[in-house]
Amino acid sequence: MPEPQEISDDGTEADLVGLPQRTSSGARDPIEEAASLYLERLRAGETVDLDDFVQGYPKLEAELKDFLPLVAAMEDWKSEKELEVVKTPMPEQFDIERLGEFRIIREIARGGMGVVFEAEQESIGRHVAVKLLPWKFGAQSKWSKQFRREARIAARLQHPNIVPVFSFGEQDERFYYVMPIIEGVGFDHLISRLKTGESAVEIEDLLTEIRGPNFGRAAVYHRETPKQKRYFRRNNWVQVAKLATQITGALRFAHKQGTLHRDIKPANLLIDRSGKGWVADFGLALGRERAMSELRGPMAGTLRYMAPEQFEGIVNERTDLYSFGATLFELCTLQPAFDGQSRTELAAHVQRAKIISPRVLNPEIPHDLEAIILKLMKRNPEKRYQNADEVYRDLLRFINKYSASNRGLWSRFKDWF
Repeated sequence: MPEPQEISDDGTEADLVGLPQRTSSGARDPIEEAASLYLERLRAGETVDLDDFVQGYPKLEAELKDFLPLVAAMEDWKSEKELEVVKTPMPEQFDIERLGEFRIIREIARGGMGVVFEAEQESIGRHVAVKLLPWKFGAQSKWSKQFRREARIAARLQHPNIVPVFSFGEQDERFYYVMPIIEGVGFDHLISRLKTGESAVEIEDLLTEIRGPNFGRAAVYHRETPKQKRYFRRNNWVQVAKLATQITGALRFAHKQGTLHRDIKPANLLIDRSGKGWVADFGLALGRERAMSELRGPMAGTLRYMAPEQFEGIVNERTDLYSFGATLFELCTLQPAFDGQSRTELAAHVQRAKIISPRVLNPEIPHDLEAIILKLMKRNPEKRYQNADEVYRDLLRFINKYSASNRGLWSRFKDWF
């Protein structure tokens, strides 16, 4: 049984059906090299003009014009077959007792492209989270490569507010990677609880409700037991801004490492028992090899939180920041910035509808915080925050201003108590 591998930045060579073999000297055939690059660009989501591409290989132009359409057709066929597998519904329950050295305890979460289990790493008695690609694929599959790339990107982002990755493994054509147990819940669950009218949510209570009473009890990574009950209080704007600063710091770090998240939304941001914020799920991330350019390719992300320009395939730091602004909007107002009766209607609203001022929905939101949210969500990217550093600075200014204001208020009224 294959053992989990430590994550590295080593890429895997493209699988090219029918390509010429290497020459006797061991060097790659020039047609193979050209086809590898062509296929790499196709898999990256680019629209590659064949005539423009072959102009870079004048001595091989005729051969490549005959051969590359066959490469593209094989890739399309393989992608269609893999897509049929992915469209197969996940089973209600997975009959999996072990993955490598990890004994599966129970399922704790699932999404469109993965299921997460709580497991025990028996060799050292550590409880971990194991994310499994739920369908069986070969090692050269588009989906298994994407899953491996997700793990590789997350593994190299070592930041106190980003969920790290320990290792990657494969068993019986099932691919998985291993993370620490973060004893927390998504902002989406927090927002849902606040919508019930509670003015304060006890994180421990919410965690028990969502994950069960024994979730992560044997975990040893980042176990911070608060000395007192930790609450998230609605309309505690300094608390909201401190949590937002932690998330912004994580995005700032990822962006400076050349990585875009591309799917920032309430479900992918966590708050743990100690009140700390975490960025999770880099399943749609772009790594340093492509991330910081003005990319155009397939649309990716969650519709409600996507920046308008993402519908044109553009992604950069500002699109991540827009998504975070839409998430912060929802955390502060308890309503999404945009809604619709159908995906088409929702997409139209995201692209063209006017953003409602957060204070219209919740007049308690301070003007300064509203200004930060609205600048994050500017429809014109040039008028938006240009990088996470700018957001971070404005959040710190807000925290300093309102913390000082609250201290002054306390000094005036402390003798009343």
